[in-house]
Amino acid sequence: MSKTAQDYFNEATTLCQNKKYKEAIPLFSKAIKLDEGNLKIRYDRAKAHFKLGEFDASISDFNLLVEKEPNNGYFLSERAVAFHLNKQNELAMVDLNRAAELEPNKPFRYSSRAYIKERMGDLEGAIEDYERCIALDPDDAIAHNNKGLVEEKLGYQARSKVSFARADELDPNYDKEKIEKSRQERAELNKPQTEKVAKTDLSVDKLTVKGYLKSVKSLASDKSERKQFFKFIKQIFKAEN
Repeated sequence: MSKTAQDYFNEATTLCQNKKYKEAIPLFSKAIKLDEGNLKIRYDRAKAHFKLGEFDASISDFNLLVEKEPNNGYFLSERAVAFHLNKQNELAMVDLNRAAELEPNKPFRYSSRAYIKERMGDLEGAIEDYERCIALDPDDAIAHNNKGLVEEKLGYQARSKVSFARADELDPNYDKEKIEKSRQERAELNKPQTEKVAKTDLSVDKLTVKGYLKSVKSLASDKSERKQFFKFIKQIFKAEN
């Protein structure tokens, strides 16, 4: 009996669950050949390529997904991450801007764009987007905390203290010592680097993201938007390791 698209998809999904993305991709491809209109299969293949760091292939799949559903903010946001990690930052920002235009009342659209802006060096732009996020959701502790991190990076110490204090006030159930340690680690990483460290920029960037993730993880709440933002930056970090 011949296998169906669902059979191949199920096998590929099981392989992905075991982090065997390379073995899963040919099975996703067979499933797509049998059911070309199934966007879920193509999306999962895009993510498998992404996990392997095969960003060109991932973007190719996301291109078709966006072509089929041009107003899907989720597809645009996911493709933006792939563009960013593929050093195509201008295209990443086009997608993030479009996602924000499509869903202007969704705080996550601004917090995710803010994170990419920070990584691109647009710190003032990142702060503006965190402020947009906070305007829509004043109780978002993560946005307040992350805005404080960027303000600290710019040397706006008084402003960063206000942001951190508000984050602390909104989420009293975090480990204060852990958060303070991660903030200190990030502050150290943001200081001018020595010549020796400057030669390992990628390692420094990874460490910076690690510190960032520690802060966000400690502040994570049950709100779906915050979970989505944490997933957004976590996938960036994983793709770089």
